[in-house]
Amino acid sequence: MNRPPMMKQLLRISCIFLMLAGTAAAQSATVITGRVVDRPVRKVSLSYWYDPGISPAVTQDTLLKTDSFYFRVSVPVERMIFFYADAGNGYNFYGMIRGGDSLRMIMQGDSILFGGSAAVLNRAVYTAKREQAAVAMPELPDALRLATAYRQRLQVAGRVLAVYRDSINTATWALARTHVLAEAASGLVSTLWKVAAAPDSTLEERQVLFYKDNILPALPQLISSDTTVTSIRYLSYLLHKAEADYFIQHRYECNNRAIYEWLKTHYSGRLRDRLLAHSLMLGFAAGNSPEEQEWCVRDYLEVVQDEACKQAIAKLYGRSRKGISKGVMAPAFSFQDTQGNLVSLRQFSGKVVLLHFYSATDPLQPVLAEIKNCFDDNVTFVNICCNGNAVKGFPGWLWQLDEQHRDVLTQYSISKYPSFIIIGKNGKVYATRPPDPAVDHGTALTNIIYEALLQ
Repeated sequence: MNRPPMMKQLLRISCIFLMLAGTAAAQSATVITGRVVDRPVRKVSLSYWYDPGISPAVTQDTLLKTDSFYFRVSVPVERMIFFYADAGNGYNFYGMIRGGDSLRMIMQGDSILFGGSAAVLNRAVYTAKREQAAVAMPELPDALRLATAYRQRLQVAGRVLAVYRDSINTATWALARTHVLAEAASGLVSTLWKVAAAPDSTLEERQVLFYKDNILPALPQLISSDTTVTSIRYLSYLLHKAEADYFIQHRYECNNRAIYEWLKTHYSGRLRDRLLAHSLMLGFAAGNSPEEQEWCVRDYLEVVQDEACKQAIAKLYGRSRKGISKGVMAPAFSFQDTQGNLVSLRQFSGKVVLLHFYSATDPLQPVLAEIKNCFDDNVTFVNICCNGNAVKGFPGWLWQLDEQHRDVLTQYSISKYPSFIIIGKNGKVYATRPPDPAVDHGTALTNIIYEALLQ
């Protein structure tokens, strides 16, 4: 017997509601709110990653109403994401939140208070990081003193996290522990390269002995899982340890292909895919040998199983082959300068922009200062420190590049320092390889900037 038309309509409407309810459950609202109590803050920035090291950061900004801020993020239910909240003036926090949870942060004095369903997790991370920061690092880069400090940081963080073990579910606690300890563990591994030579032995012998006595016994036992492999700090730690293990076994420094093969041999499954992807991404950013990088990428695209990793590397590979050329729209980016101000390339629309990619040993500060004096506010200098500490004396904006934004180097095809890119008033690339100002005291570079102003 046929159902009446009204019954069919009701059934159709019910199905629609069920579909909408299923969609709402799959993408649950995750809320991060807070207050900045005692400092003049106008804006708060929130960045978050669905796959740190694989996916780019998603950034939101909000103006404070009185002293409060509010962010609403769509996160798959039960999916854990990393976020970075920055209110400037020293108030910032790198934490974690699960889809459907809420977090409230009250930034006051020299601390942050947490509330909401994600409070315990982030309180554990915050307290552990505070305790680590209380362990002073030695002023002199002595391997033994540095190793002692990093071991202490691992110990104090481990004690803090142990207190919270029964307050957080097992998988989340393991991720928090991996996230916090991996950074200090990377620092401990890096002390291997600080070992000094001695008259009574070769440097390699001292390094091997130091690694076995002062590093290996203190490294934390971090268990790999589908959850912990989402921590970029864990991936970075494993990469640093692979470089050290390779050196200890072979007694000579390795190239990028050798490390790639080492990782491919010693790891498997999702961890191998993500670890190799992280290594290749760093290779794109650092401007590795094109021949080595291409061999590794081609091999990786044949063996990788993780689809997100495969797409990320394929995209970077395609972009690196295409490169950047005059007349294309300059890839957008945003950053926080050394004063904590949020800066984006878009805000310089209508001006000529000189992007200066440099390392800490860059000798061009006096020359660039003279060039800047030739122009008024229609020309903006953005100095991006890609290796070492930012040099404060450069004219214009200063940016200390971090691991999470190193894809900027790939976007602009930067493989050596110093390098320059000139962007025209229309936001398009005007010059990709202007002459080195050290050669002619900046004459040619100044002329190209003038030409860009006339366009």
